[in-house]
Amino acid sequence: MPHDSHILNSAPLRWIDRIAEGCATLGVWMLIFVTAALSYEAIARYLFHAPTQWTQDISTTLQIWFTYVGMAMVLKEGGMIRISAILMIAPLWLRYVLEVLALLVVLAFSLVAVTKGWAMLMDSIQLGRRQPTMLALPNWISEIPIVAGFGLLALQAVVELIRLPFRGPPTFRPDGEVEMPGNSAHPTQA
Repeated sequence: MPHDSHILNSAPLRWIDRIAEGCATLGVWMLIFVTAALSYEAIARYLFHAPTQWTQDISTTLQIWFTYVGMAMVLKEGGMIRISAILMIAPLWLRYVLEVLALLVVLAFSLVAVTKGWAMLMDSIQLGRRQPTMLALPNWISEIPIVAGFGLLALQAVVELIRLPFRGPPTFRPDGEVEMPGNSAHPTQA
């Protein structure tokens, strides 16, 4: 269906997908940097008895950043937490309805978070709030990813709502569920 593929691959939808993918890639690099910084801190502290003053603040701030800016990619890839016990046996029409409801909840929550986050961000900038840490970074540095992340999550929820009729609801397979070791319903053979 050319019309369907045109909608699914339209420039605005691809643009939002690319932003989500770019943010996810940025998040991976932030995670790598946090890992390196904390490794450096451990070596400096325990081998050279020269702890740093910046690693905890920078690492915590970057963790906030990569958590929030990665949310849209998680939604795009279908990685949000789902309660799939009922959905595995639900008829197709019910899975569509539940997916629409879930995406609308994500969208509504994201819009509230953007609104509240924006107010908090503006207050922090106007009042000059700082974190009560060694570096005393301005609060807005760790509040921007809340607004940006939920804004992008809202856009991605809209994209997924647009694509849903053409792509279909998510499918659920019992073999796709992960069991914790030792919690198996069927004991393994020794």
